[in-house]
This record gives sequence, C-alpha cells and structure tokens, in this order.
Amino acid sequence: MAMTTQRKRILITGAGRWNKGEEGGLGAALAIRLAGQGHTVVVNHRSSGESAERLVEAIRNRSARALAVRADVTDPDDVERMGRTIEQELGGLDAVINNAGLFLIKDYQHLTPDEWESQIASTATATYYVSNILLPLLREQGGRIINIADAGADRITARPRTLPYHIGKMGVLMITRTMARAEAGHGVTVNAILPGVLENSEPLPDRARIPAGRHGTADDVLEAVTFLLSEKAGYVTGAFIQVGGGWNL
Repeated sequence: MAMTTQRKRILITGAGRWNKGEEGGLGAALAIRLAGQGHTVVVNHRSSGESAERLVEAIRNRSARALAVRADVTDPDDVERMGRTIEQELGGLDAVINNAGLFLIKDYQHLTPDEWESQIASTATATYYVSNILLPLLREQGGRIINIADAGADRITARPRTLPYHIGKMGVLMITRTMARAEAGHGVTVNAILPGVLENSEPLPDRARIPAGRHGTADDVLEAVTFLLSEKAGYVTGAFIQVGGGWNL
C-alpha cells in the first residue's frame, strides 16, 4: 500500500463469510487485508461462527491479531454486549466498518414482510445501532466510522427488484451525513464508501456494461478504506466515495 496509517483496532460487521482459499465476502476480504497492514481486526458475525473462527485463525497464523464476536447487529442488546466484549478484550476501539447487509433480488410486489424488514434492518438499522452504541468507545480515540453503501445509493431511481435493499443503503447515507455533522466536534469522522459491482457479486453483469471495463475488487475498496483510516483523512467527514468504475453513475 502506498499510504500508511497508525495501527488501529477495527470492527468489521458481517465479516464472517470466509472459506480457506476463497475470497469470501467483502467484510472477510477487508479483514484479511487490514490485518496484513498490522491492524487488529474484530470479525463480527451473526450465524457463521465456524467460518469466522477459521478466518480469525488464518489471520493469527499470519502473526496478526484478530477476534471473532457473534452479535446480531440489528439487536441493540447484542450490539451493547459486543461493545463490552471488545472493550474487555482489546481495551478500546478505533474504527468501525459497517459492512453487514442482506441482499435479495425479488420483485417488490412479491416480498414477504420478513424479507422487506430484514433487508432494511440489516443495512440502515444495523448501521445506526452499531455506530450509535459504540460511539463512546470511538470518541475516546477520535475514531473513524466507515459505512459500506452501494454505488447507486446516492441516486433516487426505480429499483423494482431490489427496493428494500436500496432504501436501506440510502438510509445508510443519511445516517452518514447526520452523524458526520454531529460527531465532528468529538473528533469522530463518519464517511461512506459506495462499491459498484465486485468480482464476487451475484448476479455478475458483463464487464462491458461497466464504464471502467472491469469488475471491482476488494483491493479497490481497501484503497478507499485505507485512506479514510489514515491520518491524512482526519478532516474528511460526511464524504461519499464512489468505488464503482463508473457503475450506476
């Protein structure tokens, strides 16, 4: 990496989906890469305990520090418990990457109530609970909140097959701006990264449809994350960083 930053204790939500030899989800990919930069990584998961533990073991085998913590980030009680665990195990927290979020492709007219609620809860609601409940820890350090949104989340347009997901991701951007303004005086920055189509996205559109001519990678997202964690980004807050190669512009 061209840019360096001080070592931090970083919580990544929804980071447990990983299998040895495979990239896994974006959260897991970021966990491996950030640990490789010397950061301590907290791998949050809700139900993928075995996978999360394998990921933590792989990180520790590379002489980095990692911790797996089970918590349903749509449940404030679970989030509070996770915060206590992090404080007890690591002594504090420097950054949060709100990555969790369910994604379902289904016509909005046929969604069940649970499908509707779960996609909004796992995106906007989870981002709110995690960011708000863990604020005391972040304020102590002048911490960083990085919210993972979506390349189309900053534009209001018809989304008939992904409606609750995009409502949730647009909510993430509203939370980002609201908290950025409120927390600037406390030294906490709040920004959002808007990834486009990544190599492991499903469905995966033809790369010819992407203006940059290729699918995105976890390394592309990592570059933005690394910048926002760095000391050079200490005055950057409320920003939306597009990492989509022109997708959805």
